[in-house]
Amino acid sequence: MIDEDLRTARQRAHRWEKLRERRAVMAGLIREARQGLEAVDVWDPEQVAVEEARLAAYRMLLAEVERELAEVGPARDLYQELLAREERRLALSADPRGAELLEIGRLLAELDVELPAWECARAAGVAVLRGDEAMGEFVAKVQALGMTVEAAGVEGTDAVHDLVERLGERCHELERLRYRLRTRREEVLLA
Repeated sequence: MIDEDLRTARQRAHRWEKLRERRAVMAGLIREARQGLEAVDVWDPEQVAVEEARLAAYRMLLAEVERELAEVGPARDLYQELLAREERRLALSADPRGAELLEIGRLLAELDVELPAWECARAAGVAVLRGDEAMGEFVAKVQALGMTVEAAGVEGTDAVHDLVERLGERCHELERLRYRLRTRREEVLLA
């Protein structure tokens, strides 16, 4: 029964994600249509009518997406809850998938701590490049990650820029790892 519930919830959660993406696109199109309407010369009634019709059409499409989102409801939350329930069940059973899920959970918990620290250090570096933050604070955040950096060694903007790029690359690596772990977790739970 839970397998069927998981599959159904997964489909609804994926539908919810697609609708959210579509809603974001529609909101962007509405902004563009409003800008187009504002840019039209009021003495050109034909062009005003075209822009108003375009704006109305986008609003109708957005309303349809909002209606569909309401129908899908809290699908993502339900899906995550069902995954967590199945994960607990497997972890407490003799099923070998339980051990793998525990390890994945441990790694994800570590990433939930590590990734924000790297993102914070990268953001501090970006703030230094903009002149919004002191170099010492940036160096302290980088050193907290276990990297050996001296304030004098990163005084130039080129050095800070290179370090910010390395931090960004590490953030992307950690995000990709988190995505792979979450995907593997889902595969194990749905197997």
